[in-house]
Amino acid sequence: MTRIRQDTGYKMRAWRLEGAASDAALIQDAIAKIVTGIGVENFSHEVLQQVNRVMPVGCWSVYRVGGSQPRMFLSSTYQRKDTTADSWRAYLSGPHLADKSFILDSTGITSPAITHLTAEEIPTPLHRDKVYRQFDMSERLSVVEAESQSEIFALNFYRYNDQRLYSDHELAAFEALAPALLAAVRRHLALSQQSHLTNAMSVDAVRLIFQACRPDLTERELDVVARTVLGMSYEGIATDLGLKLPTVKTYRNRAFDRLGIHFRNELVRYYLLLASAPK
Repeated sequence: MTRIRQDTGYKMRAWRLEGAASDAALIQDAIAKIVTGIGVENFSHEVLQQVNRVMPVGCWSVYRVGGSQPRMFLSSTYQRKDTTADSWRAYLSGPHLADKSFILDSTGITSPAITHLTAEEIPTPLHRDKVYRQFDMSERLSVVEAESQSEIFALNFYRYNDQRLYSDHELAAFEALAPALLAAVRRHLALSQQSHLTNAMSVDAVRLIFQACRPDLTERELDVVARTVLGMSYEGIATDLGLKLPTVKTYRNRAFDRLGIHFRNELVRYYLLLASAPK
C-alpha cells in the first residue's frame, strides 16, 4: 500500500483513499456487519459500534458542506451523551461560512481522500472555539469526496479530549475501512431518500386526517403527531422538522393532552379509528 500524504499550510494531513492491509479479519467482519445494516433505522449506531471494534471513536457525523445549504445526514455518539445535533447547530451558527478545514486543492490529493486534523489545527478560530472546544472534541478523521467545485461530502469520526490521539496503526486501519464505509453510507442514504419520498406522502395523508378530525391541534402538533404515528423517533422528528429534541417532546405532550392519550400505541389506535370512520 502506497500512502500519499501531504501537509497543508494549516497542517491538515490528507492522502488519497486507496485502502490498506491492517487487521484484515476484524475489518472485514466489521464491514460485513455495516453492510448488513444498510437501510435499517439504527444504521448510524451500527456503523459507530463496528468502527469502535477497529479503533476507539467518540462520535461520528455525515454531512455535505461548502454549498448554500449545508446538511447533516447521519450522526451518533458512542457510550456518552449525544451532542452531535447541538454541535451541528453551533457549526451552522457561523463557523460554516468560513470553514477551510476540508480544502484539498493545496494538497494535490484527488477525491475521495482521507483528512486528519486535531482541534488546534482547525484553521478558523470561530470554528475551533464554537465546535471543537465547546463540545470537548480533540480530533477529526474524515473520508471526504468532492461533489462539485464547492461542495464536499464527508464522513467524520471524532475523538474527545479524554481520548488519546489516533495512532499510525489506527490511521492505517481506518484507511482499510474507509472505502467500504463510504460506499455503505452512500447506499444507505440513497435507500433512505427513496423511503423518505414514500414517507412524505404518508405523513401528509396522516396529517390531513388529524387536521380534518381534530382542528384543535396546532400546525406543529399535527406535524409531530403524524410522524409519531408512522413510528419516527424523537430524534428523527427533530431532524425532519428542524426542531430541537425538547421542542418535539413538548409538542407531542401537548397533542397527547388534547387527545386524552398517553402512549404511541394509543395514538395509532386513535388514528386507525379516525381513518376508518365513514366519510
